[in-house]
Amino acid sequence: MTREGSAPFNPEASTADTVFATADGALREDRETTDGEETMAHPSEARFRVVDPVARGGMGSIHRVFDRELLRHVAMKVLDPSLGNNPDAMNRFVVEAQITGQLDHPNIVPVHELGRDDKGRCYFMMKLVQGRSLEAEIHDGPALPWHSGRLDGLLEILLKVCDALAFAHSRGVLHRDLKPHNIMVGTFGQVYLMDWGVALVKQQVCAAGAAPVSLHPAEGEAGAGGPSEEEPPGGSRPRALVGTPAYMSPEQALGLHDEIDVQTDVFMLGGILYEMLTRRGPYLGTSLWAVLYQAIQGNVTPPEVLLPEARLPLGLCRIAMKALAREKSQRYASVGAFKQALERYLRGVDRFIQRTYAPGALIVAEGDTGDTAFILTAGRCLAFKTVEGSRVPLREMGPGDVFGEMAVLTARPRTASVQALEETTVLCVTRESMQEQLGANAWLGSFVGALAQRFREADERLTELERVRVSRS
Repeated sequence: MTREGSAPFNPEASTADTVFATADGALREDRETTDGEETMAHPSEARFRVVDPVARGGMGSIHRVFDRELLRHVAMKVLDPSLGNNPDAMNRFVVEAQITGQLDHPNIVPVHELGRDDKGRCYFMMKLVQGRSLEAEIHDGPALPWHSGRLDGLLEILLKVCDALAFAHSRGVLHRDLKPHNIMVGTFGQVYLMDWGVALVKQQVCAAGAAPVSLHPAEGEAGAGGPSEEEPPGGSRPRALVGTPAYMSPEQALGLHDEIDVQTDVFMLGGILYEMLTRRGPYLGTSLWAVLYQAIQGNVTPPEVLLPEARLPLGLCRIAMKALAREKSQRYASVGAFKQALERYLRGVDRFIQRTYAPGALIVAEGDTGDTAFILTAGRCLAFKTVEGSRVPLREMGPGDVFGEMAVLTARPRTASVQALEETTVLCVTRESMQEQLGANAWLGSFVGALAQRFREADERLTELERVRVSRS
């Protein structure tokens, strides 16, 4: 769809046809006139100075450029000269700039300008991100298993990615190439979802009432001024696979483009979470075809099975595997649902290991050392002490009750036993997780620790008095 007052972008036209994105988001054609002839507008060398290369990809390169007028550094992405006569590549390059430029969100890099340089190459200017990729954040640093605080920091980054992706979905845009390498983490905690080069505009996923992203000059999935890369006219070549094989959903790997939707992006979010847990993607192989075969099968080894020694949080493993389900009906229905699951985990609702005990099973034993407390979620159990060989009941507990908390707070042997009276389910809270929660408020941790120690001392005195009473009776 061509916006009013603009002309179609023709990748095969002379360099006079140049599309620019203005500050208010409107697309316009900008031309300069010399001796009655129209010439293309391009970034002035008097204003912009190329400083150094930043990155290079399959379609082009990114350079750090200094803007002498605004006194700031920006990033300039330039289409590879070898692709200058390739209409599909030029269309995709322009579409990437147009889509990114219309996605006005704090976690998506803003695009400032689109045009051609003085050598006739397509370029667009965007914000320069100072930082490093999420891939580097995951793979640098201490070895697995993660300290849970470190893992929580990575999850906070993923939540911001979810925000950016949910916004894109609301505008009818699917990313299709989500992976840690395409997420940048700024020096001061900024998070940006990058590289919309294979993004797909699919109006049927646009949220009701939201303004869909428009492609210039044609509306829909076909790209700017031509067919989509998946379905060329006349079937001149096979439909291409789009994305990174190590993170592809089965429908992507099979080339089922009609089935690609928001749940395809959800699958790749699951792949990022999987890599956060295991430091590897969902699929590994010795060749591209081996990886593609795994992606087609959609058989992902659960993280806790892949790394049993890492003691990975089962709640988080379940979230990753649900997002990575082969069947779309078993995945999260939206990015929002996936994000809610992560937030529940971070709030502590789903982050603890769940265990079930049969009737009569001993959950904790008096005198044992332990580092785990328990939250009873189903069933009933009995706390008791053994005094002079006799079993002294203390209390019967049901859902919502907590026991074993002294072991995680004072690192001393347990003062009582707990036995399941019927099938009983508990959540296990470790000393590490408790200390992290209390450590966020050091003064609160000191108060709780002191109260726990005094309670234990009082309990020990009462136990001794009970022994004396029993021995005299």
